Amino acid sequence: MSNQDGDAAATMTPEEVAVMTGTNLQQGLTSTQASEVLKKDGPNELEKPPRPTLALLFVMQLCGFVIVLLMCAAVASVLVNATGSNKDDPLQYTTGIAIFIIVVINAGIAAWTEHKAGDALEALTKMSQATIYVVRDGEEIKVEVPTIVKGDLVVLGTGDVVPADMRLVEADDVKVSEMALTGEPDDVAKTWKIKPRREGEAEKLTPENMVFSGCSVSNGKGRGIVTATGMHTRIGRIAQLIAGDENEKPKKKCFCLPDTSDNMTPLQVNLEQLGARIGVLAIVVCAVIFVVGVCLGRGDPNDPNGKVWLYMILIA
Repeated sequence: MSNQDGDAAATMTPEEVAVMTGTNLQQGLTSTQASEVLKKDGPNELEKPPRPTLALLFVMQLCGFVIVLLMCAAVASVLVNATGSNKDDPLQYTTGIAIFIIVVINAGIAAWTEHKAGDALEALTKMSQATIYVVRDGEEIKVEVPTIVKGDLVVLGTGDVVPADMRLVEADDVKVSEMALTGEPDDVAKTWKIKPRREGEAEKLTPENMVFSGCSVSNGKGRGIVTATGMHTRIGRIAQLIAGDENEKPKKKCFCLPDTSDNMTPLQVNLEQLGARIGVLAIVVCAVIFVVGVCLGRGDPNDPNGKVWLYMILIA
């Protein structure tokens, strides 16, 4: 069933939805039917993009614009001191080494923090309801949520998390919290009946006879026929929009590393832009200092015979 068929279920009677999904309003699917649909459509779960490893996160931290500037400054400091008159003095290399150490520590902390944040998000996904009651072969049984398929007759009660997009066929004072889907803080009353839209009335974001994956039942009990599972649910389509086109090649930066800029928060974007502006300003200031120093012949007072341009690189 396509996404359009799932949305169209709101305008169909329970009997029509049962025919469309190949189920029975009293008996539900048979175990054989459920196994065949599960094999065809796959498990009822959202696709999770592969998580970068801790080592990859560490390398990605070193690709920031400001970090690259700091590393270039550290390399320049070491090279200039290595070609100077005091190249045998270990203290001449402290600036470059200190910059390297700070960069590595900063990248390590940032990578570890991002890695642990990924663990927290993984834990949140596992907090969803693991099992739900469905009617199969005429009997009410408990099954794992990933094994829910289109056409399943799901039994809902207070406290349950809706396992998939469903067309209600029974509803006894059912109220659902749709905050996870629409952001609406108030519970929404649901019914199994078809309510025609009045002339001039705006179309509702969620039909009153449909419940959607990820929303929790706050009151009442009911039954519904599953019309969409996994990535074909509304919450799945939102996840797909966030992840981007599945046929589009993953974006890369630094030639081989994954580009995660699309997942950055507005604060992260602003900080990245601020860092880039500060970096560019620092380059301009250094270039001006270097040019002015060379033109004025400002050399090292401790090494009058040293090269002016080397000394000005160090100063810049």
